[in-house]
Amino acid sequence: MSDNAIYYWHQLVLFSAFILSAYLLENLGIQYVSEGGSAVIKIHFYSYLLMLLTAFICITRGINHSWLQLGGFRLVWLLSIISIAIVIVYGLIRFGTSGMAYLIDTIFVPLLLFFTLAQLNTNHKIKLLRFIAYMLLLNSVIAILEFAMGTTLMAVEFAHFSFFRSTALLNFPLNNALITAALTPILLNHTRLPALAYFAISFLALFAFGGRAALAIFIVGMLLFMLPEVVRFFSTGVKVTKVQFALIQGLFFFLIMGLVLILALTPIGARVLSKLYIDNSAQARFDVFTILDQLTVEEWLFGASQQLINNIAFYIDINVIENYIIGWVVSFGLLCTMLLMISCYSVAVNLAFKRGIKLFVPLLVFVSVSVTNNALTSKTPALLLLFSSFYLYATCRIKR
Repeated sequence: MSDNAIYYWHQLVLFSAFILSAYLLENLGIQYVSEGGSAVIKIHFYSYLLMLLTAFICITRGINHSWLQLGGFRLVWLLSIISIAIVIVYGLIRFGTSGMAYLIDTIFVPLLLFFTLAQLNTNHKIKLLRFIAYMLLLNSVIAILEFAMGTTLMAVEFAHFSFFRSTALLNFPLNNALITAALTPILLNHTRLPALAYFAISFLALFAFGGRAALAIFIVGMLLFMLPEVVRFFSTGVKVTKVQFALIQGLFFFLIMGLVLILALTPIGARVLSKLYIDNSAQARFDVFTILDQLTVEEWLFGASQQLINNIAFYIDINVIENYIIGWVVSFGLLCTMLLMISCYSVAVNLAFKRGIKLFVPLLVFVSVSVTNNALTSKTPALLLLFSSFYLYATCRIKR
């Protein structure tokens, strides 16, 4: 299989992850997340693409050659694959095929992406990272436009929301907020748009998504992310021409004025103040911990009884556990939760050690934001996009 073929296949995978959201698939009549339908359609198109790509690479390039391309990530990647495989088998024994497709879409297939991305050359890695940066930018722009117009691109049932939230391309609003907050720091320098403008668009998009925790963590993360540059600026300075410095100052001024006008003259500003208190949505994040009090020792280890799972609403007034770690403990038990944590984060942590604060901060943002919702206990491309961005950023040096 040629390098170009592998590159374009990856573009198709990432494009389908962005475009073919659950809302779109359901509107097209494909029962991807709703009850009923064939088990085949419960697994996303990008998952089938990646599994096929993995098979083609192994057949055409040889398993040993492809395996060696992973370099120093081989063992930690294999540990992650084995860990999620064990959980999938345990889930099939415990629940049958019901609800297990999300483990494939959300965790298993993103791990396959490490294997396939390792086959790319540096030039293709750079192009692919820029492709992700532009797709995330497009998603943020759509979110802002949706919020300004008060309507979504896809038909969505808003009875579950206490206020309007943008859904853009990446499905549920808080899922959008998680991906945007985590990936913006490492992608904002990889488009032709000035980094400050990219940041401003992402900042406004987070308001449109209604993710107050994501917004707060994003701001803290950006401050930490920029800390080395700030220190370097005050210690050694930065070489720029007078024209460049004037342009930077002008751009900064107009962006700040633009943000102020948008916050003052659009519904986005009204949402800022409404996020500064603990409402029922925020309270749900605290209430989920009461479920742990109901678990026996056996349930702590191997997962809650079906009776408890069916009556979650009795304890927290909603049917969704807004914390994926607690959700994993309830569904699979503490032992499998540890395996899931290994699957989700071991390779990412390994990559973060390779590039230092530039990846540690986005990883910290992702982990911090993700525990405020149930993103990783549902079907989401969050890890697919996180893993691809991390790996591409860590394994190639990019010059704008």
